Amino acid sequence: MSGSPRFARDDAKGCIMRKLPHRLQTIANYIETGASVADIGTDHGKIPVYLALRGTARRIIASDISINSLYRAQGLAEGYFMTDKIEFINAPGLTKITAADIDTLIISGLGGETIISILHSARWPLTEAINGKLRIILQAQTKHKKLIEYLHDCGCIIKEEKTVYDGGRKYIIILV
Repeated sequence: MSGSPRFARDDAKGCIMRKLPHRLQTIANYIETGASVADIGTDHGKIPVYLALRGTARRIIASDISINSLYRAQGLAEGYFMTDKIEFINAPGLTKITAADIDTLIISGLGGETIISILHSARWPLTEAINGKLRIILQAQTKHKKLIEYLHDCGCIIKEEKTVYDGGRKYIIILV
C-alpha cells in the first residue's frame, strides 16, 4: 500500500476517524440529520460506522445476506466503539426491515439487477418513495441504466443522478 493512510482527526468526536472513499462519502452526504437509515448489502459497514461516528442518524441498520460481511462490519464498528449505535441484521434484502423502521434506504455496491430484485421483492420501498415517505440512495456496480429504467417504470422520480470517480472507476449514485 503506497501513500499516506486514509485517516483524519475528528476533533468533534475526539478520535481518529477513517475517511470514506469518494463514492461512499457521496452516498453518506445524502443522509439527512436525524434520519433512520438502513444500509442493505452493507458489506464492510463503512457507511453505518461513519454515520454513527458523526452522529448524523438517529437509527442505523447495517444489513447483509452474508454473515461474514456482517462480522466484518461489526468488527469495524467495534474498532470505533460504535456497536451500540448500529443494529446488525443478517438477512437477504429487505426481508427483516419494514417501512416503519426507516426513512432512508441505501443500497450500494451491488449489481443493478440485484438491486432491482431487492426492491421488487419488498415492494414497499418504491411505494414509500413515490409517496415522499422514503429517501432511497442507490449505486449499482453494473447495469445502472437498467435500474434507472426500472425505477421510471415503477413511477419513481429520480431527484438526482450524480457521477463520481473513485479509484479510477466511474460510479453513478441515484437519489429517489
